[in-house]
Amino acid sequence: MDLIADTSMGLMKAFAYLLQEQRRPTAPKFTYAPAGSAVHARFKLPKEQRARVFGIVGDLSALDPKDPSDSDRIKQLISDLSKLPVKFVPVKRETRIDNSKSYPYASKKRGG
Repeated sequence: MDLIADTSMGLMKAFAYLLQEQRRPTAPKFTYAPAGSAVHARFKLPKEQRARVFGIVGDLSALDPKDPSDSDRIKQLISDLSKLPVKFVPVKRETRIDNSKSYPYASKKRGG
């Protein structure tokens, strides 16, 4: 059995190591939950269009979406907003997953 110990063999071994699918999976650090949507401009808006967008968004934020009396006004404001060059971007709330122990050397079984 004759092994060739040169750079091409080393590169092939390194490439095979990179292609292996047996890596340890990393634990997720955050959880994400949907938190509504944001309004983004499709391109840089002129001053009067920007003022209209901010006015409509301000009116929308003042209304309660769960109140049935405000539903017609909300529909009207969203239709006005959709006529402008804006897009609705979904927003997610990021929450950190805490994996830390209360004290690293204590055991809950022994009262620690």
